[in-house]
Amino acid sequence: MPAPAERALGLSERSTATPTAPEHATRAVLIVPVVFLPLGMCAIAAEDPGPAAAALSVAALIGTYVLFLLLSLPGRRRIRGHRLGLILTVQGVLAFLPVVAPGPVWPGMAGYFAGSLLLTVAARTGRVLAALALAGVCAAAFGEGAGPASWLYAGWSTAVVALVVYGTARLSQLVLTAREEREMLAWRAVEQERRRYARDLHDLLGYSLSAITLKGDLAQRLVRQHPERSREELDGLLVVARQALSDVRTVARGYRDLSLTLEAESARSLLTAADIRTGVDLRCESQGPVGTVLATVLREGVTNIVRHSKATECRIETRRADGGFVRLVITNDGAGAVRSGPFPCLEGGGSGGLANLAERLAAIGGRLTVDTDERGWYRVTAEAPAHLG
Repeated sequence: MPAPAERALGLSERSTATPTAPEHATRAVLIVPVVFLPLGMCAIAAEDPGPAAAALSVAALIGTYVLFLLLSLPGRRRIRGHRLGLILTVQGVLAFLPVVAPGPVWPGMAGYFAGSLLLTVAARTGRVLAALALAGVCAAAFGEGAGPASWLYAGWSTAVVALVVYGTARLSQLVLTAREEREMLAWRAVEQERRRYARDLHDLLGYSLSAITLKGDLAQRLVRQHPERSREELDGLLVVARQALSDVRTVARGYRDLSLTLEAESARSLLTAADIRTGVDLRCESQGPVGTVLATVLREGVTNIVRHSKATECRIETRRADGGFVRLVITNDGAGAVRSGPFPCLEGGGSGGLANLAERLAAIGGRLTVDTDERGWYRVTAEAPAHLG
């Protein structure tokens, strides 16, 4: 899912010359833990355990490192269950094999094993098991007759290796997780912008385009018999076309500031041109985001009346409602039987104009209902807080 967003936003780093964050994380896991391999080999050589014991110790040291990589490389599918238990068991055997077989060779190689425990086992259990591994190292060195300095060194070196390799692997995992989260946020931003653009095009331009179509048809019918009236309709068409152009620009900028009063007058003109008697009664006005949302509701309501109804009369009213709300009511007599209450498109977040309006109102703490009034007229009611904040 994040990958398309990465491509859509141009965030892909694979095409650049510099390494990506996950590549750096992988290199860190490969390079930082490998630094301890030469130190371990030097410690083995300093013990002078003999060729066979030295070879066994080096093989065990390399084996614990390889198994640690298997568990810690970022981007790999996480190993769980029986496979994880088997790998940890083999790694633990390799870590303690030099003590069991050839003698007291302790270059801190058990640190890879303790680091794997911290990385793969649940937090508290992993810490307990890592502490037991560390205690086992100290106990093994003490049991071989080493002095306090030697077994303390063995335990300390094991702890240092464990913490360093664990910290490197954990940091690499966090880098990868942060990148995935960034890609997810980018994907969400793209989806939100797509929804905003589609919603604004529908809500803002649907009204203007409907008005252009209506006035153009009316002017065409009147051009021969009533040329003066036709000229008036064409002038109105130009005004609406300019408004549509302005709406396109506001959608592109992501900024919309509509006046409920101006939209009500524009709606009256459009409905009158469609031979629909229109009454407008605005007893309160809202500014800012609330006024813009209510004006958008008015636009969509009028567009639906013109497009989908056979209305002959329409009423547009605003009132103060209880609880500090502003109520906009749009009614018309052009609908058939309409059931009361919220409609499915409002309940399920479906697509379309009413769903868009319900979403806009919900974002500012308002609500949208569609029903019939006592006369059987189709009614759209939008309520929004008079003031936000």
